[in-house]
Amino acid sequence: MKLNSLHWLLASAAFALVLGLGGCQKALDVQPQAAINSSIGYTTKEDAAAGLVGCYDAVQANDYQGVGYSSLGELISGNIREVGTYNTTYGYAGQNLLTGDNVQLQNTWQVIYDGINRINYLLQQSDNITDPAFPKVTTQAEARCLRAYNYMNLLAYWGGTPQGFGYTGGVGVPLRLTPVPSTTSATPIARSSEADVVTAIRADLDFAIANLPVVANGGSLRCTQNAALALRARLELWLRNYPAALKYAQQVPAVLGFASMSLASTSTPDAIWQLYFSNNDQNLYAFYWYPAPDGRNEFDAGPALIAAHPAGDKRLAINNNNSPAGTTLKYTHTATRDDYFNCVRYAEVVLTIAEAAAQTGDLITAAAQLNIIRSRAGLAPSTASTAATLVSDILLQRRLELAYEGLYWIDLRRTNTIQTVLPTYTQTFRNLFPIPTREVNITGGVITQNTGF
Repeated sequence: MKLNSLHWLLASAAFALVLGLGGCQKALDVQPQAAINSSIGYTTKEDAAAGLVGCYDAVQANDYQGVGYSSLGELISGNIREVGTYNTTYGYAGQNLLTGDNVQLQNTWQVIYDGINRINYLLQQSDNITDPAFPKVTTQAEARCLRAYNYMNLLAYWGGTPQGFGYTGGVGVPLRLTPVPSTTSATPIARSSEADVVTAIRADLDFAIANLPVVANGGSLRCTQNAALALRARLELWLRNYPAALKYAQQVPAVLGFASMSLASTSTPDAIWQLYFSNNDQNLYAFYWYPAPDGRNEFDAGPALIAAHPAGDKRLAINNNNSPAGTTLKYTHTATRDDYFNCVRYAEVVLTIAEAAAQTGDLITAAAQLNIIRSRAGLAPSTASTAATLVSDILLQRRLELAYEGLYWIDLRRTNTIQTVLPTYTQTFRNLFPIPTREVNITGGVITQNTGF
């Protein structure tokens, strides 16, 4: 299901005028009457539908999942090598030298909060719509799934402790669950604890799971119950709540024919939730990966990632394409820049089941799920016979299978293996990203900096 391009434009225009959000909006060509007057708010189901699309549009922003967010994690983890000219933004991420005044870091933080504010406004205003034809509950469930996704991504980089997530004293981020006129001029609020942010994420995902439809056999360009279940499993895995991770992952409907599907590409057949892009609503993935005339060759595959592929692994040619050298087959649309971005894939669900099963003592299930992934990649069944060796292989398969999708750094964080895998990263406080200096300064220190920066 592709979202109508006009709806994307209307939603973006509406939120730009209603909330006063700037910086990451695209050029728009719409008549003034298409915008929603802030003194009126949402009055029709069409207003709410456009507003919901605007919430997705925020996730699409170039500083978020249009390239910026996932690339920061892939660079700092070594999956990507920065070879272009953004030496003081992406380059510093690749050297583990991020500081609070990094422009890319600041922009990514801001656009995520702008997206959260859009969601909060939609949730508030949709309560006022009385049209019996308006699918209020499912609209709000979809929005809350998006809000959970946004807060998970904030915690992934800026929250927790240097050891990972779910430990005593874990720091969180500012938790806003109601709208403000502008995220840059709102009364500042302090950071909530990690535990409080996790509680809010769980509440949103529980509501989404209870009220969103199941999509048969996989993919959607919108949040579904399948996506919400997979995100809840992801969260519990981060927190080492392995029985809960297993419970939620096993509720995700299997993608028929998954074991024999082609491997990941821009039209990944096992995607549970993808972000849609078009020639009029572009991302920068292929542009950053490929050389001129249609790209800028900002990124290459990281040497450590290339070396991590076992002999015969079919994913090597995808993760390190040689035509031209150093590119990837996951993002290839250099002219139109409309490669989809995978927010959740069934391959991740399979590996979550495998890891959670291994961690709870069910080695048979763990091996069976692991071998589904290995077989698709052209590898022989695993010979691992203990929980520890199974988990080690599962983590490797996650790295290779989900490369360039923004999850590897989070895997290193949640397993407390950053300093083991990346021994030059000796400053453990850098396992968390610095809070943007702008946020600390403009709030007068209400929002505090992460320790060490």
